[in-house]
This record gives sequence, C-alpha cells and structure tokens, in this order.
Amino acid sequence: MLFTSCNKDEVITEEVGGQPIIELDSETGIYTVKVGHELTIAPTYQNVEDALFAWTIDGTLVSSGPSLQRTWNECGDFYVKLRVDNAEGYAEEELKVEVKELTPPVISLALPSQGLKVVRNTDYTFTPDIQHSDVEGFKIEWVREGKIVSTENTYTFNEKELGVYTVTINASNIDGTTTKDISVEVVETMPYVVKFQTPSYRQTSTDRYTFADRPVFLRPLLEYFDNPRFEWSVDGQVMEGEVERMFKFTPSAPGEYTVSCTVSEDAPTEKISRNIDKGKTAVTATVKVVCVDKKEQDGFRASGSSKLWNKVYEYTPAPGQFINETSTIGGMTGNETSPEAAVAWATQRLKDKLHVSLGSFGGYIIVGFDHSIPNSGNQYDFSIQGNAFDGSSEPGIVWVMQDINGNGLPDDEWYELKGSEAGKDETIRNFEVTYYRPEGKKNGCPMDQF
Repeated sequence: MLFTSCNKDEVITEEVGGQPIIELDSETGIYTVKVGHELTIAPTYQNVEDALFAWTIDGTLVSSGPSLQRTWNECGDFYVKLRVDNAEGYAEEELKVEVKELTPPVISLALPSQGLKVVRNTDYTFTPDIQHSDVEGFKIEWVREGKIVSTENTYTFNEKELGVYTVTINASNIDGTTTKDISVEVVETMPYVVKFQTPSYRQTSTDRYTFADRPVFLRPLLEYFDNPRFEWSVDGQVMEGEVERMFKFTPSAPGEYTVSCTVSEDAPTEKISRNIDKGKTAVTATVKVVCVDKKEQDGFRASGSSKLWNKVYEYTPAPGQFINETSTIGGMTGNETSPEAAVAWATQRLKDKLHVSLGSFGGYIIVGFDHSIPNSGNQYDFSIQGNAFDGSSEPGIVWVMQDINGNGLPDDEWYELKGSEAGKDETIRNFEVTYYRPEGKKNGCPMDQF
C-alpha cells in the first residue's frame, strides 16, 4: 500500500530531500572480484553534503570515504555494510562481495521500473557499470539486429521509427563471456502518468470521503516525470500557494468536491523551428472528495456491538518466512491461491486465535469491526496481539479507517497511528521494495514463497 502518513499529531509532511540516498553501482547489490585483485565499489549519492561515510565488514570499519577500494586475498562470500549520515538522518545498504578464482564480466544497467522508454530522434547514451573490465582480454560489443554497432564502453541509441528494440551487450575477458539484453521502446512522447491511487490493492474507487472540518491528504502517483511542478484546484478554482506534491484539503460543508492536480515537467521551452516553440508537457488528474452530511460519532459502538473484530477484508502478505508454508508453524494448506482463499484462511486463523503472518516488508491485512472506535485521547482504544518475544518483537505499522460512506468496505480515508519511531530523523518514509521471483538455484527462501 502506498499512503501518505503523519510524523506528528495532525502534522502531515512531504518528504523532500534531506536524508541521504544511496544508489549502488550494481543492480543486485552483489559484486564479484578475482582473488588477489582490488575491487572498487563506487555508489552514487544524493543529499550527502557534509555527510559521514562508514564501510564495515563484520563490524570493523574498513573505509570512511564515499567509495571502497579493497584487495581480497581469499575466496569466499563477504558482506559489507555501508552507512551514510547527515544532519537529516541516515541511509544504509548491505552488499555482498563474492571472491572467485574466475571472474567474467558482470554487467549492470539501471533501468526505470516501468521499462525503458525513449523519445524518437533523440540521443540516449548508455553507460553500463561493468565489473572485471580490468581483467586480461576484456572487450565489449553492442549488437542491434544481429549487427555490431559499437565496441566502446558506451553506446548512443537514436531511433526514428516507433517500436520496441533489443540492444545486446556482449562483454568478455579471459575468464568468460557475459551477455545482457536491453529492451528499448521508442515512443512519440513520454507516457507521463498522474493518478490517484485506490485505498488498497483490492479496492477500485479513488473517491475520498470525510466529515466537515476533517482533512484529507491528497498525493498523486507520478510516472516518468523528472522535475515535476504542481498546481492544485478545487472545483476549478486554483489554490494559490499550493505547489507541493501533497495537498491538505479540509472541506467546511457537506457536498461533493472535485480536486484537480496538474503536473508539468519543469523544462525549458524547446524550439521546434524559428516559428514554432514547444511548450511544457502538463497532465491533470482529478479525484472526487465527498464530505458526508453526518458526524463521526454516528458510528460509535452501540450496546449490541462486539468488542472483537468481525471481518477480514483483505489479506495480502509479502514473501516471507512462513508464507506458503504448510508446516505447523506456517499453518497454510497449499490452497491459498486466490485473494478470496487467502481471506478465508486468515479469517479462520483469527477465529481460532492463531497468528497470521504478514511476511516481510509490504505485507498487510485489513480487519474490520461492526462499529467505529472513538479516540479516547491518551488511553488504549483497541489492541492488536503480535510477537512478544525477546529478539522477535516485530511491531507493524497500523492504519485506521472509519466507514464514513457507510458501504461496509475499506474504501475511505486511511490515517496512520503515530508510533514510537514517528518523527525521528532516522525514520525513512515513502520507501518501496520490488520483489522478484528468483530463477535458477533454490538457495535460502523456498521458490514457492514468491
């Protein structure tokens, strides 16, 4: 789920820069080096002015610079931690170094998560990171449609015809050859996307609901923008001064409101000819905000309400230790192959007072009550049982929603409960993880967990 969250009570902030950002020069975070040779690891960074760098192996500091140069004299696998601190917080990465007898080239080329799209008749220079290019006999070939188009370390792609093209990199040295295919889609213009997300994966409506004088926080999802600029409007009226990605909208009276966000690429005007100038690209997305004509107290617990949960709406675990495990601990049957089956399984587990694993980062469950729960202030309002073991305490992030529109679905406004880590410099927000199903050897986590 991708939601906007609060770091202090009633204070919603947009994360803009600040904390360091690390981008490794290896797609996988795995580096290989030939035994007896020096390996250089040189990430790229953002927000690292006056930052402190620390590279450690088994808790021992091995470098305090932005890059790591080290000679490895024995074969094996080694784990390196990189931490970068500045005044706004810190970032960490853990990477693996494989020291081998033979080290053929390793090719890394960071690509956009949506796929590589380029505008026709435009130069795009590809500069991959290639490990072991210093090993004897290194050479590289760039191949398109069966023809070698370059033997340099970089290649400039320019295509006038629309379509999808494959660019192949062949890199070799005395220890072997590595091949990498790159799919490139040539388009007329970049497919900029601005949209508002649904409250969860299983919901379909982007409409937002609230009460009078209760704010909703609107933040669009963007694709392909490099330097976006924002303009917000409500029912056609531009909101002066609202130029951030997040917009706090507080309706004062019941009714339906149309909120629009126009996003433009902050780029200089392009001259097509001496008589024609190309302006900025702008995309607008709208979302309906419904301010209902009732009060939040209307749904509070009645005399006949249950103090326990009454329904599981969604159960979407991430890959993890107990997901798809049919052991006694995991408790799954092997038949949880659809969202409906997963919900049925989770429902029965909770009825039996057994745990439900959410997997690792990003897993979630939505559980509802037959009534709204009032906020009593600083007292406990409800409880969630979880791991309570020394060394295995794994608190989750808790979001709450009131059924404002009264349709019995979790499709209203989510609010994150302030936890112990809220507002701390080291707390990272708007964090994303993409899971890939590994191919080849089944090391570690069973394959059926992905």
